[in-house]
Amino acid sequence: MRLQVLDETVRFECGSCTACCDQPWLTLIEEEKAHALDLHDFSRHPQLADKEFYTKLRDGSDGYYALAKGEGTRCLFLDHDGLCIIHKEMGPEAKPHMCRQFPYLPARGLIDDRVSANYGCPAVQGAIGPTLPDQAEGVSAVVGTTEQPPVTDATVSLDDLWQLTQPENDALHERILSHFEPGSHTDLWTRFAEVLGLLSGVAEFKQAASSNGTPTADLVERLRSGQPLEGSPEIPEIRTYRNLSAAPLGVRFLFAATLYRDAVPASATMKLSFFQRLTLVPKLMALSRLSGGYASRLLERNINIDDVLAHRLSDELEDNATQLLVRYFRSRLWQRMLTGTQLNVVGGVHQHIQDLNVILFLARAEAQRVDAPRLGEALIRQALTRVEFHLANQKRLYAFTLEGWLRAQLGDPGLALQSLRLMSLKGAPEPVNA
Repeated sequence: MRLQVLDETVRFECGSCTACCDQPWLTLIEEEKAHALDLHDFSRHPQLADKEFYTKLRDGSDGYYALAKGEGTRCLFLDHDGLCIIHKEMGPEAKPHMCRQFPYLPARGLIDDRVSANYGCPAVQGAIGPTLPDQAEGVSAVVGTTEQPPVTDATVSLDDLWQLTQPENDALHERILSHFEPGSHTDLWTRFAEVLGLLSGVAEFKQAASSNGTPTADLVERLRSGQPLEGSPEIPEIRTYRNLSAAPLGVRFLFAATLYRDAVPASATMKLSFFQRLTLVPKLMALSRLSGGYASRLLERNINIDDVLAHRLSDELEDNATQLLVRYFRSRLWQRMLTGTQLNVVGGVHQHIQDLNVILFLARAEAQRVDAPRLGEALIRQALTRVEFHLANQKRLYAFTLEGWLRAQLGDPGLALQSLRLMSLKGAPEPVNA
């Protein structure tokens, strides 16, 4: 039977902050639940009078509508007391499933379902409340288990060349997680660089094994021993480019593809027509220049990229900011998000690196706005919230367009190492008072 495994490192207890109810994202509501709203008497809530409760989705998807917004980005059904009107009037079962499930975040794998939590939630960021295993009954009530049975004999793609057995994949991810242990003062760039070195070592091991017949168990044993793999490259110090325009086009294009949703309206569909695909490439090229400006939906203002990147910053994150991001990426790597399903393992790690780049870019944009000399926990929290809500847990651009090219770039471990340099603080302009 398929198991539902809960992330032991995550804590959550709702503090009724309403952050999840005041967002520019679309809240999808099931068709039958939407029609039930039309039949209910909401006369006790005059703010709902003469309002449309939901709208059709622009991409024409059947079975769902988009719940309407009230003032600004607030959900129409967010009451003055910070509580949900649908919940109060009709009960929790009447709410959209995505509202009921939040912040629990399931990842459907080949063997099991791994449930963590959305790090856009302030309570999850602050590790407030009981662990997920301590609330297992509540989690299972709103997060269903996949009906598909486990596929125990399936292999997982390490890269475009090599496949991993399930034991190899398990041992590899255990080793990856060892680089994201909390409490260590190792910076994030070094942690990811060590993981990329590990992946290169595994590829070298598979290459040698295919030549001399080394059994699979040897790789599993070596990974679990903690010893370096022969062929793993030395880990260089990750320093930013003197001029970001000198970064490889693939690095800059993947960054632009990850940031893309910040440059389009929340209602924009990713199901692109042929003409829209033609117009998408120039937009991505403009973002990938890492110069000029664009209207940021997430920051709700125009951003001058040149000013953001020229702002002087300390070359290190505050320790609390680092530890928050370590917990976040550890949870996603534990879930094996993107790896072994949509992307191969190298591609999944590379996408996480680009997510880190966008988090740091948005944090730097806010630091430039308030003239902060260092990226502290508050700035990283704000940026992580925006990325996690709006970018990291949505379907990626490679699922809709430029699929082959984007996936090929993501699957290049050498390019992934270059991606780490893009938003590295080392080598960036230092603050005057540093």
